Amino acid sequence: MRIVVGSVVKGFILKSAVREWLEKNGHEVIDVGCHDTSTFVKFPSIAERAARVLQQGGADLGVLCCGSGTGVALAAGKFRGICAVSAESTVAAELARRVNDANILCMGEILVTPDMACRMVEAFLATQFGDAPGTPQPVLDFWAQARDEIMARGPEATDREMETLG
Repeated sequence: MRIVVGSVVKGFILKSAVREWLEKNGHEVIDVGCHDTSTFVKFPSIAERAARVLQQGGADLGVLCCGSGTGVALAAGKFRGICAVSAESTVAAELARRVNDANILCMGEILVTPDMACRMVEAFLATQFGDAPGTPQPVLDFWAQARDEIMARGPEATDREMETLG
């Protein structure tokens, strides 16, 4: 699977652990930054860079990391075709895929350990939208309608440069 990853400085440790896990498990990784911790990078630019990769079909799913996971989730989720969620557990990561068809998992380095982040990514990648045996068809239909409504909104992401302070 092709996975786009990105982080800001406060998230770099998490992204590095996730990237290593993804590569070790045979996934292709597209890293949109940041590439080191020497310069403060603004999270909206990283989120938009990841959204653009997904919109253009360059990746199947994405993983973004910042301090809390919230900033990158909000910034990425504003683009058409993107459903970005911030999660802190494997259950939340699974439900984001199963119920919401999320395509970007966002995590916070302040809240999630590198080991937990890798387990969350594993759960996120292993779960399919609507894979909920015993769920009534009207509920599954609602999940699809909600997903389509969420992903239909927003603009196209641009070819945004990585923005820093200073």
